[in-house]
Amino acid sequence: MKLIASSHIYNVYIQALSSRGRDGEREAVAAMVKELFGDSALCHKENGAPFIAGSDKHISISHGAGYAVIAVSDAPVGVDIEAPRTQLERIRHKFMRDDDVAETLLHAWTAKEAAFKAGGVDGITVHDINVEDCRAFVPGHGWKTIAFYDFNDYLIAVAH
Repeated sequence: MKLIASSHIYNVYIQALSSRGRDGEREAVAAMVKELFGDSALCHKENGAPFIAGSDKHISISHGAGYAVIAVSDAPVGVDIEAPRTQLERIRHKFMRDDDVAETLLHAWTAKEAAFKAGGVDGITVHDINVEDCRAFVPGHGWKTIAFYDFNDYLIAVAH
């Protein structure tokens, strides 16, 4: 596990998957949780949001393309990791709004995914979230600041 981003608000860690698929994702996340929180259990709320039993820390998890990431904070946080892919252009209409402003579709997608996780609001989709460069408006929860980190060929977005 490697610390790849740190601020006064959050820390973000990354772990390479030992194998592809869901089993590899679960193993990597379990190893990171164990290293960060000892024997505390990783649990999920009804809406799927992860939390650590007995901890007041907020966490967010993302995985894809051979890596798992976890963001840990004292406040609500969201994280997303994505590799560039042409599919984003094909599904653009499903997540982009006319008033969205982002450097690339990949920046918009990761920002919206991270803000969605940080917002913790049921009943909305990523299309409902408005992105303006390094911030995102989550209906019912307000503005979130977005930070972007490049890791190899991947983009990581953190919302807080």
